[in-house]
Order: sequence, then structure tokens, then C-alpha cells
Amino acid sequence: MQQPAAGLVKGRLSLRVRRLRASLVRDVWAWAERTGRLTSEDPGGRRFRRLGRGVSIGFPVASLYGEPWMEIGDDTLVGSHVSLSAGLLPGLHLGPDPVLRIGARCLIGRGSHVVAHESVTIGDDVFIAPYAYITDQNHGYTDPDLPIGVQPPLNRPVVIGDGCWIGAGTVVLPGTRLGRNVAVAAGSIVRGEFPGHCLIGGAPARVLRSYGATGGWSRVTPQVTTRENSMSLADPARTPDMINIMIVGDSISHGSSGDWTWRYRFWKHLREHEVSLDLVGPKNTLDNIRTAEEGDGDLTYADPEFDPDHDAQWGRPYLSEKDEIEAKVREHRPDYLLVLLGINDLFWYGVEPPVFEANLREFIANSRRARPDLRFVLGTLLQCQKAVDEADFGARVAATNDRIRAVAKDLDSPSSPVVVAETAAEFVAAEHTWDGTHPNARGELRIAAAFADALASRFAVGAPYPRPYPDVPPVAPEAKASID
Repeated sequence: MQQPAAGLVKGRLSLRVRRLRASLVRDVWAWAERTGRLTSEDPGGRRFRRLGRGVSIGFPVASLYGEPWMEIGDDTLVGSHVSLSAGLLPGLHLGPDPVLRIGARCLIGRGSHVVAHESVTIGDDVFIAPYAYITDQNHGYTDPDLPIGVQPPLNRPVVIGDGCWIGAGTVVLPGTRLGRNVAVAAGSIVRGEFPGHCLIGGAPARVLRSYGATGGWSRVTPQVTTRENSMSLADPARTPDMINIMIVGDSISHGSSGDWTWRYRFWKHLREHEVSLDLVGPKNTLDNIRTAEEGDGDLTYADPEFDPDHDAQWGRPYLSEKDEIEAKVREHRPDYLLVLLGINDLFWYGVEPPVFEANLREFIANSRRARPDLRFVLGTLLQCQKAVDEADFGARVAATNDRIRAVAKDLDSPSSPVVVAETAAEFVAAEHTWDGTHPNARGELRIAAAFADALASRFAVGAPYPRPYPDVPPVAPEAKASID
């Protein structure tokens, strides 16, 4: 009779011991989590380029290295089991600039990974849910016989704007740029440029809803954005003969709601002639001309089946772009720079031809500082209705085009050629614009042809654009109708 009682007591003692052990393990683990957190007051915080006030990085970390090239803003909280890395391996020297920048008041959820090799920038007040993966590097695939994992990697900077929300399990791929207050649905695969104040989701991600200043939230038609964000067109697989082309321009190259753009005509022509190319640049949108808001973009291309990346912006002059182009060339690494700028310098900024020439020379010098062997194709200023109606302005346009030709001849060199695309030669404002300045569909053909001709004749890239030009339909008027 005593044995069952003894066994019962022993069992109760064993249960108590297990409970005590479990409680002890939990207490020790909680103590380790509290004590192991990394803060700016901790000696380990001194390894960072900057670790802001109130920052807390949870314990345990999954991986943490390259701290001298990391900046983390004030009051940012990083969960446990998170990877933060700058560079491929610990101990590498990554140059003078930070590689990973995380803003103030951010939250990075448990189990997430932020892997930076060249440049990952996360703005202020960004919330990243658990198990997200963000990187600026992917493996190349230029050799079909070589294992993909050992092929040379490709880097493209990542920028996540202020106030974004990144859903759980999201993958953010190289080259991604999110505007302000973008919400990303859980499980999305994100690549490309997305305007601010929108909801995106899917694999690949596309714009699902966007917010307008007057109309509030509206659903975006999937037919447009699914094709626009095609990863195969905007980020083609690298081939040994692929060339990078960056189109630098103003509204004429940027385009607006409903346009095909001359960029589209140019890309289609080169692809038809089996040129392996990647259009590169910090943007992929049109200007949203249907609202009164300045700077908002949209993706309503008449045909989005092309590589839309570019460096064009409404209102841009050489006057300001000369100071920004060096950083863009360093970031996007073009082999060719196709430039169509200048009308804003004359019209909005009152720049006279001698000052224009000085700005153009500085633009080329700054571009070459980023890449000494860069090849330039400079477009001439197009005829606009103001140049037709006002003789003085027309004379300034003609004088400026002469300056462009003179600078190209003077600065041309075997290592960094400079050639002129005679974009004005076949362009007539009355026939080839829809508002006296901006090209209609027929004008787009003529701009694309001039650049294609210059590439073919000087660099043997592609072929001259065929003449006579084909008949092309106009942009539907409702595509540019105001919604304000």
C-alpha cells in the first residue's frame, strides 16, 4: 500500500521540479533578452556609423555585421532574430559612405532580414512586419552553364519612403523605390518604382489602390499596372552584350497620362533590331496630368509593354540637372546617356545661350566624373509654338542648338564620345505636339528616330529608324481629362 503513495509523491515532486526548471529557463531567457538588447548606450553601439538615441535591437540577433556602414535613426526598434548586414562578409571595407540607412521611429519585426551591399535606404516612421526580406543584390544569370549561385551579383539601390508599411513575409527586390506612405500587402514580391500614397500587393507587386488629393481612395485597373511592372521587361536578365541606356530629360521625355512616350518608340525599335538593352534610371512613371497636384506620377501608359525606367521630370533644366547627374550615373551605371533638355532653361529660367553652354559643359564633366568612358547623345531643342510665334525666342532656340553642336564637337573624344541627335530636324510644333510643346504620337516617332539614327551611325547600335513614318493613332482625349 505504501508503494503507490510513494510513487505519487515522487511524481508530484518530479512535476514540481519540471515546473521549476521551466520557470527558471523562462526567467533566464527573459533576463537574457532584456540584458542582450543592443542600444546606443551599450559598448556595442559604438561600432555603428550612427546608432540614434532610444534605439533598441532585440536579442538574439540572427546576423549583424558591417556596423561601421550602418546608420539607424532615433527611437527605432528592431525585433529579435533580425538580420542587419552591410557588405557580403564581416570585415570588408565598403568605402566612405553608409550602405544601410534606417530612419527614425521605425519598427522592424521579428525574423526580418535587411541585407545591404551597395545602398538600402529606409525612411522615417517605416513599419516592417515580421519575416520581411529586403535586399539590394541578386545573382546574375549571364552564363547558362554556370551555377547561378556563383555568378557575379548585380546591385541596384533600394529606397523605402517615409511612413511606409511593409506587410509580413514581403520580399523587396533590388531596384525597388517606394514613395511616401506606401502600404505593401503581406507576402508581396516588390520590384520597381511606386508612387506615394498607394496600396500595392501581389507577386510581382502592382498598384491596387491609390489616394488622390480630391477623390480619396480609388481602385486601380489591374490591366495596366500588372503589365507595367513586368519584371522581365523592366529588369531584363543580363547578357554579355547588354547595354544600359539612361534617358535624361524634362516633360518631353517624361510624358503624361495616356502617352506612349518616345521612350517606348525608341525601346521598341531597338528590340526589333535585336539590341540587348536595359533602360535605367530612378523613375518609371508618367506625370499625372489629370490632377492639380505637382509631382504625382501614374502608370497609365498607352502600352505598358516596354522597359519604362528613365531619368526625366517635368520642368527640369540643365541648370539643376548638372548638379545631380553625377550621383545618378554612379547609381544607375549607364553606358549611354541620351539627353533631351534645354527648353525649360530658356523659357522658365531665362538662361541665355552662353550660360547654357557653360551649364552643358558642366553637365558632361560631372557625368564623366562618375564614369569617364560614358557615351553621350545630346538632343537638340525641339520647335515649340512659342518659338514659332515669337521671333526672339525662336532665335534663342536656334542659337542654343548651335551651342549644343559646338560643345559636342569640342568635347567629343575616343574614350567618351559626344554626338548630337538632330531631334529638331523633322519636328514641327503645329503637327507634332498636342499642346504646342509636348509631343503627340507622331512627334514621339520623330524624337525616337533621331536618337536611333545617332546610335546607329556613330556606335553601330541598332539601325536607322525607317521612313516614311507609320500612321499611329492619337492619344485618347479622355486619357488627359482633368479629374479635379
